[in-house]
Amino acid sequence: MNNDFFTLLTAVGKAKLAAAASGGAPLKLSQMAVGEGDNGAYYTPAESQTALKSEAWRAGLNHLSTDPANPNWIVAELVIPDQVGGFTIREVGVFDADGALFAVGKFPESYKPVLADGANKQLYVRMILEVSNAAAVTLMVDPSVVLATRGSVDQRIAEELAKLDGKPSVRAATTAPITLTGLQTVDGVVLQLGDRVLVKNQAAGADNGIYVAGAGNWARAADANISLEVTPGLFVAVEQGAANGGAIWQLLDAGAPVTLGKTPLSFERVSGRTGVSAGSYNRVTVGARGEVLGGSQLVAFDPAQTFPIQAYRRNLLINGGFDIWQRGLSQTTTGYGSADRWLMDLGSGLPGVTMAKMDASVADTEALGGATSFLRLTLAKAPSSKVREYCQINQRVENLRRFSGKQLTLSFWARADKPCSILAYVEQWFSAPYVEAVKNRALNSTAANLSSSWQRFSFTFTSPSLQGRAIGSQGDDCLSVFIGLSYSDALPELNAIATAQTGAFDIAQVQLEEGPVATPFEYRPFGDELRSCQRYFEKSYPLGDMPGKNYGPESAQKPAILAKMFHLNAGAVSIAPINTTTPFLVEKRIPPSVVFYDGLGAAGKMATSLGNGVDISVSSSFTRFVNPIPVFAANTSWIAYHWTADAEI
Repeated sequence: MNNDFFTLLTAVGKAKLAAAASGGAPLKLSQMAVGEGDNGAYYTPAESQTALKSEAWRAGLNHLSTDPANPNWIVAELVIPDQVGGFTIREVGVFDADGALFAVGKFPESYKPVLADGANKQLYVRMILEVSNAAAVTLMVDPSVVLATRGSVDQRIAEELAKLDGKPSVRAATTAPITLTGLQTVDGVVLQLGDRVLVKNQAAGADNGIYVAGAGNWARAADANISLEVTPGLFVAVEQGAANGGAIWQLLDAGAPVTLGKTPLSFERVSGRTGVSAGSYNRVTVGARGEVLGGSQLVAFDPAQTFPIQAYRRNLLINGGFDIWQRGLSQTTTGYGSADRWLMDLGSGLPGVTMAKMDASVADTEALGGATSFLRLTLAKAPSSKVREYCQINQRVENLRRFSGKQLTLSFWARADKPCSILAYVEQWFSAPYVEAVKNRALNSTAANLSSSWQRFSFTFTSPSLQGRAIGSQGDDCLSVFIGLSYSDALPELNAIATAQTGAFDIAQVQLEEGPVATPFEYRPFGDELRSCQRYFEKSYPLGDMPGKNYGPESAQKPAILAKMFHLNAGAVSIAPINTTTPFLVEKRIPPSVVFYDGLGAAGKMATSLGNGVDISVSSSFTRFVNPIPVFAANTSWIAYHWTADAEI
């Protein structure tokens, strides 16, 4: 006796299946029968059979479906109720709606008792039919004949749950297209066999969906492997992943019923981490669902500063970018003579020094973050420790009261034509004659070591309290900033920095600000910076003309090149004194020192021969008195002049 158990399609079943697959009417399987075999014994079923050998009971199918893992397997199930029995099952058969035997199988011997036997049970009979085209079979079960087992109930519940929009979570979700095969890493998660994965980034949208990772080709998850289970609104949570961990994704409406494998599936994040840190923002980026995707501050705050880096007037220095040069484009002597607000401070016995304006190249601009100009010190002779020699630039910041006891940071960019060192330090100065109160040395009392490339240097110090100090009445009390090569009697340890240094030293973007952090250099509008400079120095000349410029013959000066021009009435032997009042563009720090120039560039003169004058200068304007001599030529005499007004500290 052959004890192998199997199921095969009958010749009639094969013919009907082929007809249905080629376009005929779909095949409908409706009943299953059980029998006792050939005279109560096993036999080998044959394709030629049209009936069971010994049919004992027949009923409508309890369940008919395709196997989830094998789409060409049809699973047919029958439940024999407890009131039916008294026979032994050795053969089974499935019949179509016409009553034709579609498939026959050899079944393990099973006795179906009845209550009269002293025992009773429901018997669950299951056949698996392997076909070449399961789509040709209509899967239909008459609910009026269904008897449910615990397993079938559990399976039915699982099937209905699979149709719900809320799916069990997946371990990871894709961030880019992947191959749907093999164990791989998705969003930083190393997948294991059986992990559920939300695939949402495939080039062909129809390939998106929920899959189970495997060593070979991936299969769609059991709760999302048929169209009824994949509907718009479906949502699934993601357990892990660098980008998607903790997020929930939802399937968007495709505009038509979903046909799995054909309809493009598009998923959208509905919640989860967006990468935006918790906090308050004054500018946010909001997604289509109202979630915050990004946040920023219109004003960025440095955690070590008490004010934003974009705050206006952070830089306490004026013309720290060396863009304004009203007096000239270079100088070779001590004092104010070129860059506004910057004094060249040369010690005795140090000739051959030039301070000049340099236009930034494109490379300089990019390295410095936008600079257009910088200052160059050129030394032909190095400072010597044998005499008190030094070469440095100096800016004096008025009003010491504002700095009392405050922490300040000085920063600047610098380079040299060869490796060398310079020094930066700050002093408190009190009303003339100045008295040095404190000197704070740069970079923890070490030099700024320069190379041929731009470098930024900074040091932080605390301006001493003014307690016990007398504030002068001249307005000259100031915080004095020095950068350069310095030989100092008071600080002999710095002398080595100054000696043996020659060549070109470039300095740019000098900034003094409150707080312990050197923030990016503050760029102010040119007009604002010019007006700040004009509080200390102003001229009547156009910005590009240097004071004392020679404009040539007087005839070339009359068409308003000079600042003032007055036609005098003629015909009298004597003309009364003339006075002119010239307002300054910017109120000066103190009443300035005014110097007059004629059109030929001579200082202390006017372009006239009418007489001498007296200057009365205040901080808002100056008045020029002229005592003219007798004029005889009618309407031909005139007075014209240029001027400078200096109120520097």
